[in-house]
Amino acid sequence: MNVTPVTVAYVTAPLGNSSDVCQRPMYCAPVSPGVYVAVFVVMAAASTLQSSVGMGQGLLSAPLLRLLEPDLLPGPVVLAGFLTGVVLALRNSRPSDALEVIPALFGRFVGAALAVALLAALSDRGLTITIGVIVLVLVALRLAGLRIPRSRASLAGAGLVSGISGTIASLGGAPMGLLYEQHTRARDFRGPMGAFQAIGGVMSLFLLTVAGQMDADSWLLGLTLVPPLMVGWVLARWVTPIVDRGLLGPIVLIVSSASAMVLLISELFS
Repeated sequence: MNVTPVTVAYVTAPLGNSSDVCQRPMYCAPVSPGVYVAVFVVMAAASTLQSSVGMGQGLLSAPLLRLLEPDLLPGPVVLAGFLTGVVLALRNSRPSDALEVIPALFGRFVGAALAVALLAALSDRGLTITIGVIVLVLVALRLAGLRIPRSRASLAGAGLVSGISGTIASLGGAPMGLLYEQHTRARDFRGPMGAFQAIGGVMSLFLLTVAGQMDADSWLLGLTLVPPLMVGWVLARWVTPIVDRGLLGPIVLIVSSASAMVLLISELFS
């Protein structure tokens, strides 16, 4: 009896942030198990931070994810920020919060569109370094005592910077956070921030998809972040009362500056 040889097709794809390849029939895991465990811990902590404070998920996770799994930026992390923003808005936002951040949303849309154009034309590394420096300058100005009045103009400006920095480097929370923490308590901070992140996230995802920066693989990678996000959403219920004890300002400044520094170090010495 003659036996016809059978050829099995293998898919070769990169795993994690290494040069390893995956050779399995018909399927390749988007992230290696070891890398995913580290990503899970990072995203669970980042989701807890944002769900309890009102910002910080991208600020905490982006510099670390850039080292662990660069393919998670920008699209998958933007998707994760949108999902946590929706949860934050459902828990804290009022209709008046959405109306309040309209100027910031307009600025974010313009900023995100500019960011997509910049990503297509300029070096991703150079843009990321520039954003990190801008965030550090904003933190330094706040520590020096600068207070920016919260107005339509300042909201639009913060939204513009947020749209650029969030789309390119996932540091979009810093400009809005640095503006709002000057004028409000933690309980009143989460509502506007949730509305801004939820509505603004739709804008960023739409623009990234249109520009080809958010393909099917990016959506798949983004969905793998849902389990750690859910852990953070639950843990935030115990962390939120701690944040409400007057810790909003220090947390915003520390997270913003530390994230920018880690991002700069990773880009300058990579």
